[in-house]
Amino acid sequence: MNMNYRIENVFPTPIYVSTVSNFNSIQKEIENGISSSNFEMNKDWGNTHYLSDISFKENAIKDKKMFYFEEEIDRHIKNYCLEIGFGYKKYEMESWISLFKEDNYGHIHSHGHSDISGCYYYKSSSDSGEIFFENPVANMSSAYCYYQKYCQRWIHQPDVGKILLFPGWLKHGITKNNTKEERISISFNINFRRD
Repeated sequence: MNMNYRIENVFPTPIYVSTVSNFNSIQKEIENGISSSNFEMNKDWGNTHYLSDISFKENAIKDKKMFYFEEEIDRHIKNYCLEIGFGYKKYEMESWISLFKEDNYGHIHSHGHSDISGCYYYKSSSDSGEIFFENPVANMSSAYCYYQKYCQRWIHQPDVGKILLFPGWLKHGITKNNTKEERISISFNINFRRD
């Protein structure tokens, strides 16, 4: 019997998972950003969740009131680029606060126009809504022998202080907040300069 074989995972999807190193300073910056922002639901999405208005970006990001947060994101972007074999370049970032109250959720969507998307968990508790990622290779589900191991959603618990980075095209959503506590995350998109 020939035992010389291997499995090649040919089309992997890299999801970066880490925690921030300057937690207290970042939490304080975000707390200030939240206090100066207004939140609304996108009427086209139904009763999903609340998003910060443009004042978050204008007041917090533009005025460098999120120095530690931006510095931390940059460090993780560099790590992610190194792992996926992409030469780090300068980039533009857009960001917003996502607020989930009781029974709020995040519909399945992607940020397809972005090179990298990500989120940082400012406030979360058990059962306040997990992020999940859909299998990007839909045709795999037609082969039963792959279905259970490779085709299920990848579900991730959003612990406070955790940061996730993933390809902008990857479809994801957030399960319903089954608590009375708010779940707050900072979402962001990264687009590398093409020049």
